[in-house]
Amino acid sequence: MLPVTPIKLEPLPEVPLVSILISSYNYASFLGEAIESALAQTYENFEIIICDDGSSDSSREILERYRSRNSKIQTIYQPNGGQSLALNAAFRMCAGEVICLLDADDVFLPGKLRRVVAAFAAAPDSGFAVNRMLVVDQSRKYLAEMPSLYNLPCGWQGATLGSNGPQILPGMPPTSGLSLRRSTADTIFPLPAALRAYSDTLIQVVTPLVTSIAAIDEAMSEYRVHEANIAGVSTFTESQLQKIVLYNREIWIAWRRYLSSARAGLPTDFPLPKEMTPSLMDYTYARYRSDENFRTVFRAIPPARLQSLPRPHQWYWRTSIMLPGWLFRRSFDFVYGQTRSKMIARRFLNGFRQCARRFPGNGFVRAFQRFFRPKKDSAHVAGQNRAAES
Repeated sequence: MLPVTPIKLEPLPEVPLVSILISSYNYASFLGEAIESALAQTYENFEIIICDDGSSDSSREILERYRSRNSKIQTIYQPNGGQSLALNAAFRMCAGEVICLLDADDVFLPGKLRRVVAAFAAAPDSGFAVNRMLVVDQSRKYLAEMPSLYNLPCGWQGATLGSNGPQILPGMPPTSGLSLRRSTADTIFPLPAALRAYSDTLIQVVTPLVTSIAAIDEAMSEYRVHEANIAGVSTFTESQLQKIVLYNREIWIAWRRYLSSARAGLPTDFPLPKEMTPSLMDYTYARYRSDENFRTVFRAIPPARLQSLPRPHQWYWRTSIMLPGWLFRRSFDFVYGQTRSKMIARRFLNGFRQCARRFPGNGFVRAFQRFFRPKKDSAHVAGQNRAAES
């Protein structure tokens, strides 16, 4: 357990300025819908900061058209440097007391900003808000809702997290389901330049160590799954796993850096790990490249890391060591990818959750809920695909 303490938050103004940050790279086919969804908000005091990360498609023309028509929109153009550098540029320009992140291929529902501001007003000690999301396909056809298995994380969770490495709380949504108070964002930004993708994973990992979480248990964003989405892959490759391992290291460094800072409030003699131990993604990468020593990598993962996972994920990883290579890859694609079969499973689980809410006394429902209920210190290992629990 980590004896961290949440940062102190100043009261929000009654009608705070909300900054919507959008990073975009070659998403011209989706960018207009993202901007329109931001402009359609029922909450009026907002600004939109869009950083184009060196797109080679028609993104610039689209952005200039919207910027010329609406004074709420500000644009930034920079050479391609990755998601973190784009978000850093947008954050430097923004002035909002509340920060809402929006992927350029996702969509906000009209009441998103109003609900986020209300959530922060109702929970003044919370500097981080998360909301449920709809999973949609390329044409925005409904597929499922996320999270499917777990509830959204809520309240102060920092002290429940382990000290062996970065963790993602079960039920944590991706980028377009994350909102931060400015003082919270100041502890996280700038994001590491080497983290060219999965920037939201770092935010998912570090922010619960910084502040309490306000949960909006209603879908306020749409998460679009398509072939060009880095987190929407249905079949992983060896090169993708190699990148995830590299990003995992950047996230670990940022996690340790925050815990080593005075803001975390840890005792000066608290024993933080000095070096990164093998992770589940290191083990996965070893399996994808057919490394005969993959069992050695698996055994080097700290037992506490596995024990911190929700029970279904513990079961999966401990069973995975016995699977032949082809079956391991197939199962990993299902658990951490966006396969068609996973979408079907999500819809089933969403239906089951709705049934559970209507009939909470059913014995089978209670057993199911106990199995999937996270332990107090349960969390996903950072660096696993952000859609692992979506």
